[in-house]
Amino acid sequence: MSKTNNKKAVNLYEGALAGGGLEEVTSEDVQIPFLRVLQALSPQIKKSDPAYIKGSEQGGIFNTVTKKFWNGDDGVVVIPTYFQKKLLEFVPRSEGGGFVGEINPKNLPKIVKENGMEMLENGNELVRTAQHYVKIVHDDGTLENAIVDMKKTQLKKSREWVSIMGMFKYPKEAGQNLVGKTMDSWYNMFRLTTVEESNDKGSWYTWKIVHEKQVDKIEYVNESKSLHSSLSSGELTALPPTDANENEVPF
Repeated sequence: MSKTNNKKAVNLYEGALAGGGLEEVTSEDVQIPFLRVLQALSPQIKKSDPAYIKGSEQGGIFNTVTKKFWNGDDGVVVIPTYFQKKLLEFVPRSEGGGFVGEINPKNLPKIVKENGMEMLENGNELVRTAQHYVKIVHDDGTLENAIVDMKKTQLKKSREWVSIMGMFKYPKEAGQNLVGKTMDSWYNMFRLTTVEESNDKGSWYTWKIVHEKQVDKIEYVNESKSLHSSLSSGELTALPPTDANENEVPF
C-alpha cells in the first residue's frame, strides 16, 4: 500500500521583501546601459580581448551592462522616452582615449577645428552627443532602460529619428484637447538595425531606424512615462560608460 505524501509544499517567497538588500541603492549607484554598434576595431568582437562577447560581430548591437548582443540585421525594438543633447570631453584616441567629463554649454571654452574634430585648448576633443533614452522591448515582452547615444557621423541619424517622431499626431480617440497634436514619443515603437556606410576614409556601421508600430499596452506607456518623469526631474541621471570611446568610428 503506497503512502500518501502529506509534506506541505514550501513557498520559496514566503517572507520575501521588495528590494531587500538594496535599500541604500540610489540612482547614483545604477548604470543605465548604452546600446552600441560594433565596429571593426571594437574589442567585443575580438576573441583574444577580455571584452569579447561570444557570437558578436561587426555591425551588431550590444548592451554595455548586460553584454547582450543583437544581430544588426534583426536589430532591437525600443520605445523612445526622453531626449538630451550633451557636450562631452574626451581624450583623443591617439592619446589613449577616454571620457573626461561633460561641458556646460553656457561655459563653452574656445574650440579649434582640426582634421574634422572640434578640439579644446587643453588638447582634448569636444564631442557633440545626442542621447536617446529608451525602453528596450525584449522578445518576452519585458522592458529595460537603455541609452542610444549618437555622435559624430551618427548625429544625422539622430536628427532623422527626431523628425520621424515629430510626424506622429494624436488621433481623434485621444480627445479634443490632443487630436492633431504631436504624440508623446512613448506611444511608438521603433526597430533599430544597422547598415554599412562609407566615405573616402573607410567604411563603418551606423543605425537604421524604422517605425515598428504604435504602443498598444498600457503598462508600456506607464513605464515609459515613469522613466521620462525620473529623467526630466533630474531624479535619475546617466553615468558615462568607461568604454565611451571604444566603439566609435576610428576616423
